[in-house]
Amino acid sequence: MRDDYLASICVVDEKGLAATVPLLVELEAMLSRHFRYFEIVYVVSERLRDRLHTLVGTLAGLPNLRILVTEDSVSFYRQRAIAASEAIGDVVALYDLADVESGELIARMDEAKERNSVLLGWHRSGRVSDPAYHFLSLLSRNKVTARASRTIILSRERLNAILARGHASLDLRFEQRGGPARYSHFALSGTAGRTARLAHRYELLTEILRAGAPRYLKIYAVLGFLAATSAALYGLYAVSVLLTHDQVQEGWFSTAFILAGSMGFISTGMSILSIALAAILERAVGGDDRAIVDEIANISFFDRLTERNVEIGQMRIDPPGPEES
Repeated sequence: MRDDYLASICVVDEKGLAATVPLLVELEAMLSRHFRYFEIVYVVSERLRDRLHTLVGTLAGLPNLRILVTEDSVSFYRQRAIAASEAIGDVVALYDLADVESGELIARMDEAKERNSVLLGWHRSGRVSDPAYHFLSLLSRNKVTARASRTIILSRERLNAILARGHASLDLRFEQRGGPARYSHFALSGTAGRTARLAHRYELLTEILRAGAPRYLKIYAVLGFLAATSAALYGLYAVSVLLTHDQVQEGWFSTAFILAGSMGFISTGMSILSIALAAILERAVGGDDRAIVDEIANISFFDRLTERNVEIGQMRIDPPGPEES
C-alpha cells in the first residue's frame, strides 16, 4: 500500500447515478487496497441533485468521496476542468470508467508520480480516420484525434502548468500543438474506442470554438485592416482619376469616395473591436469555480493513521511545595 502521495481520481457523470455509483463502489474498493490516502471527485449536474438523496446510503459508505454539483449549462469538458482544478492530490487522474480498468489506472498513476509526467490513454485501433475529428483538428490548436482516450493522468506539477495556461478543458483532453511538455501515451488494454455520439462531437466543437475565439478574432482583425487598406487605396485611386482626367462621369467620384470611406470606417472599427474582444477573452480565464452549485464531501484521510509524531497523554500537575507557595 502506497502512502507517499495523495491520489485524486475525477469522474464526470455521463450514464446516470444508477449506473455510475456501483462503478464508484468498485473503484473505491480497488483504491483502498493500493493507496493509503486518496479521494474520488465525482461531478454531477444540478438536475441530478435530488436523485443523490435516493442513493445516500451507498454514497455515505464511500470514504473520501467528494461530489461536486455544477450548473446544468456546464459542458462535459468544463466539468472535467472543474474536477481537475478542485482535486488536491499529488497525482490527478481524469478517469473514464468505460475506457480503463481500475488496476491499470493505479499502475499508471504510480508511473505518473515517478516520472512527473502526463499520461494519456491511447486507443490501439478504432475509427482513427474519422473525418469529423480531422475537421475539428483543423480548427483547434490541439491534436484532436479519435485515438485519444478521455482518461488522462497528471502529476501535480504538470496539472498546475496546464491550469495556469488557460483553456484547460481542451488541454486535459488532447495534447497541445507545440506545447511546453509532450504527453506520453499508454495503450488501452481494451478494444477499439467507442464511436463518439453526436452530442459529444457538438460539445467538442463548442469547446474548440470557445477556446479559439481570441485567435479567430485576431485573424478577423487582420482581414479587417487589409480591407481598410484596400479602401484607402481605392480612395486614392478615385482622387487621382479626378485630378488627371478631364472627362469623368458625373457622380462617379462621389460614389467611389463614399464607398471607400464607408468600407474603411466599418473595417477599421470592426478590427479594433475584434482586438478588444480578443484581449477581453484572453483575460477572462477561469470563472469555472462559480459554476459549482454545491459540494458534498465525506473526507477522512487520517481515520486509519496509527503512527503519530506527537504523543498525546494525560499530564499530571503536582501542587506547589512549601518553598514555592
